[in-house]
Amino acid sequence: MSAIAGRCAGCAALVGMLLSGCGGGGGGGGNTTPTPTQYTMSLSSATVTVSAALGAAAPTGTVNVLVSPAVASGTEIYIAAQETTNGIASVTGAQNGTEFVVTIAFDSPTTLGVGTYDDKVTLQACLDQACTQQIGGSPQTVSTQYTVTAAPPPPPTLNTISPSSALAGQAGFTLTATGTSFTAQTVLQWNGVALPTSFVNADQLTASVTAANVANAGSYQVTAMTPGGVSSNALVFTVAAAAQLQLSSISPTTVAAGGQPFVLTVLGQGFTTGSVVQWNGSARSTQYVSTTELLAQISMADIAAVASVPITVMNSAPAGTSNAQTLTVAAPSRDAVAFQENAAHSGVMQFNSVSFPASSAWSVTLGGAPSYALIAGGKVFVTVAVSGNTQLVALDQTTGATVWGPIQIAGPSNAAYDSGMVFALSGATGNGAIMQAYDAATGNLKWSAALPGQLDFSSAPSAADGYVYTVGAESGGTLYAVNETNGNVDWTQGVANGDDSTPAVTADGVYTSFPCQTNAFRPATGESIWYANTGCDGGGGGTPVVANGVVYSPNGFGSYNGTTYNAETGALIGSYVADNPPALGATTGYFLQSQTLRALTLSNNTILWSFAGDGALVSSPVAINQYVLVGSSNGNLYALDGATGAQVWTVNLGAAIPAGPGWGAGIPLSGLAVGDGLLIVPAGNTLTAYVLSTSP
Repeated sequence: MSAIAGRCAGCAALVGMLLSGCGGGGGGGGNTTPTPTQYTMSLSSATVTVSAALGAAAPTGTVNVLVSPAVASGTEIYIAAQETTNGIASVTGAQNGTEFVVTIAFDSPTTLGVGTYDDKVTLQACLDQACTQQIGGSPQTVSTQYTVTAAPPPPPTLNTISPSSALAGQAGFTLTATGTSFTAQTVLQWNGVALPTSFVNADQLTASVTAANVANAGSYQVTAMTPGGVSSNALVFTVAAAAQLQLSSISPTTVAAGGQPFVLTVLGQGFTTGSVVQWNGSARSTQYVSTTELLAQISMADIAAVASVPITVMNSAPAGTSNAQTLTVAAPSRDAVAFQENAAHSGVMQFNSVSFPASSAWSVTLGGAPSYALIAGGKVFVTVAVSGNTQLVALDQTTGATVWGPIQIAGPSNAAYDSGMVFALSGATGNGAIMQAYDAATGNLKWSAALPGQLDFSSAPSAADGYVYTVGAESGGTLYAVNETNGNVDWTQGVANGDDSTPAVTADGVYTSFPCQTNAFRPATGESIWYANTGCDGGGGGTPVVANGVVYSPNGFGSYNGTTYNAETGALIGSYVADNPPALGATTGYFLQSQTLRALTLSNNTILWSFAGDGALVSSPVAINQYVLVGSSNGNLYALDGATGAQVWTVNLGAAIPAGPGWGAGIPLSGLAVGDGLLIVPAGNTLTAYVLSTSP
């Protein structure tokens, strides 16, 4: 036990007096000798709790000793202390008026190390220096707890944030911050509110910024905060006011009544995460892509009947409705506009009625082998292979007489039709390609456009809704979207290989197929919708077919056999076997394999019937109403009942009907064509027309 040093000169060592003055002063009692029971000791607190981090200064704590009643003048009270030394370095004291202040000094945190250190300080108040006369309430114990913590990390600093700006109303995004002294506990804050933060390393953090964070224009402070409240410097994130709500275009602009559901692409400005696409004033399920793009799901019920539908966008905050764009729900086309009748290559046509004639309407001998025909606007358009080059010819549908042409095109070529124009691709191998647009009525050249970046072009064009699509190869592969109005290449996308895959196009997808790789892109923007890779690689490709919301992708290697996918999502459905593109009705598909035509129920791949004909069937089948047609290398053309496979009509063309384009088949492609009431059949160097309906 040690007495605590007193305050007065002349007082005994280690003595503290609780009254002022070593002699004299107020208080009763005169020179009466005090007794131990005359006074009582009390403490201001029985506990002292302190803490310090490594590297910090040693802490102290205090306890006040009180003696009551007031000590008489001339009376001395001695205070003694006894302490344990787990964390205590010393105990000292000094009189402060009528109290005695005991100061407890603790050891340096660095000396002790991280931990908790408990001690006790026993205090005695006595009338004598030897402390044989303890006053009432003495001794008393003070419990101390001293916690030494690890040194706090250095304050973080922020150097950059990316992005550093956004438009009001845009979708949430990931914010990346660089700086120094980040820990796994460091959190990025947005105007002082913590964001969900991920630790990358000591120099980088990422955080999720929500749409609500950027809903309103303004400047927002981004800081980094570590536990304990140590904050970094602040960087400014700017949220700019969104552009005025405006709708500039939609894709598609025209769809067939009774068709499949599709995703409508809406382009404009001022879109927010709360934007809703409206179909004739009624909200549709909407996906926000960016401030300039929305996607909306359109159902079969929406396009069940012919109509002109205003498309608008409605914003909730700030409230407003855009200008309108018109989507046309048109009667199904009776034109043949691409290989296998349509840009999706489904090989299916529907007329009001069908009957098979006793003889042809006309037959024209051309200067070479004709391709598949395009049938539209009262004309039949065909490309003709002549000595490695091509001639483009327009014939009268009724007589077969030449209306315009032949137009000379370098290299092999095929054509597509859309909106009163014929688009022909010159695919001279090794020399790049030229896409040319001709007025369908006159044959006048409207524009000519080079397709940059590739040298080999072996895929035919497909045209739909304002764009012509084709694929080129040589250095990888490239899918091109050429604007029908001016010939500009509006977008390109890289694809595998780029050979022999004429794109299939629907209202909301552009599809290509190469060994093990199938791609789906948005027609207006080129954005990838989905991509499937079944695990191989190689050259060549095949022309996909899309029908009933299913993609038939010849993505094998060396045969047209392939895989089926959901056209909207890319989900795997199954597989199929065929030698060339099938004809696909609503419930039944017609597949040619090993010179035998088979009808399959599409829902379960059950074979309904098989037809071998003359044993030399080679063409891709086409379906018209309840019938299916197929041609042979012996020149025989057969019409079969689609439900039973019974033969209902046959003619011989006098020359081989060309084989359908199987796997690895490049341009020129050839095949049967049905449109505007006509059946057009290429055979040898001859093109023959049959009237199937006078009121298609």
